[in-house]
Amino acid sequence: MEEKSIQTSGSERIVLDIPMDFTLEQFAALCRVKPDSPAWEELEEALPLIRQYGTPGAIIRWANVERIEGDETTIEGVTFRSKVVADKLRHTPRVFLSVVTAGDGLERSGEFEGDPFLNTYNAALLFHASITMVQYMKDKFGFDGSSMLSPGSLPDWPIENNFPLFDMIGNVAEIGMSLTEAGYIKPWNSGSHIHFSGDGYQNCSLCKKYDCVGRRARFNRSEYIRIFGTEP
Repeated sequence: MEEKSIQTSGSERIVLDIPMDFTLEQFAALCRVKPDSPAWEELEEALPLIRQYGTPGAIIRWANVERIEGDETTIEGVTFRSKVVADKLRHTPRVFLSVVTAGDGLERSGEFEGDPFLNTYNAALLFHASITMVQYMKDKFGFDGSSMLSPGSLPDWPIENNFPLFDMIGNVAEIGMSLTEAGYIKPWNSGSHIHFSGDGYQNCSLCKKYDCVGRRARFNRSEYIRIFGTEP
C-alpha cells in the first residue's frame, strides 16, 4: 500500500492509497453476495472494472487531546462540545483523526451507469478502505483504532462538526472529498472519525434508531443513561 507522510503542526498526516487487492470471494463477502446467488455472475463480470476504476482512499492524522472539561474536549486548539466525545476521550492523550472514502471513480467511469448494484459496490469499497486503514494503524503504530466517534451519528455530536474535523485533517480534496453546506460528506460512501484505543466502541451503541439497517452495534441502554443522565 502506498503512503505519503507529511508533518503538520507537529503531527504526522498520512495519505493512504488503498490497494484493490481483494479476490472475487473477498469482495463478494463485502457485498454480501453468496456463490449460489444470482448476483454472483454479475459481480464476477464487474470486478475487473471495479479494480480498474475504483478510487478508495483515506487520510489519517495523529492529534493530541489537550483538555477535557465537562462536555468540552479540546484537540490541538479545536474544542468539540459533546458528552460522548468527552466521556470516551477522557483518559486518551492521543487520537487518530481520519477521513475515508470509496471515491467516485465508478461513477466517473461511466461503466456503471444504471447498474442497480452500484451503491453495493461503493459500500463494499468503503468498508474495504476502512478496514485497511484501521489495520494500517495497528501494523504501523500498534494502535487499535477500532473504537470510533463519527460526527452526525448522534444528536449529541451533530454533522456540523465535520467542518472543524476536516480543517484539522487538511486538504481532504487530495482524495476527492468535500463537504456540502450542511456538513455532509461527498462522495456519499465516505466517513469521518476520531479513533481511540478501546473496546471497539461504535456510535451505534448509543443510537436510538433501533431499526437502522446500518446498525453495527447493539443499543446499550445502561451506557446511554450513564452518559446522558436520562432514559432513552
